[in-house]
Amino acid sequence: MDTIVDLKNKIRSYIENADERILKIINAIIEAETDEQGLSQAHKDQLEQRLKYHKENPSDGKTWEEIKSSLKKQYGL
Repeated sequence: MDTIVDLKNKIRSYIENADERILKIINAIIEAETDEQGLSQAHKDQLEQRLKYHKENPSDGKTWEEIKSSLKKQYGL
């Protein structure tokens, strides 16, 4: 099994000999990965609203056991 260092060295070697098409593909993968790391402002805002609601209403919700029981009843599990 390759270690991280081995993988990085293989990728570096491959990139050194890659043609333009392969480099563009690798670049697209890197850009897609970078784009997915952050949340949009809309998502951040919604999470903030939910957290605020939870802090203001900490007992308004269900336990994991209640949720599992409800799902089991709903889906006949």
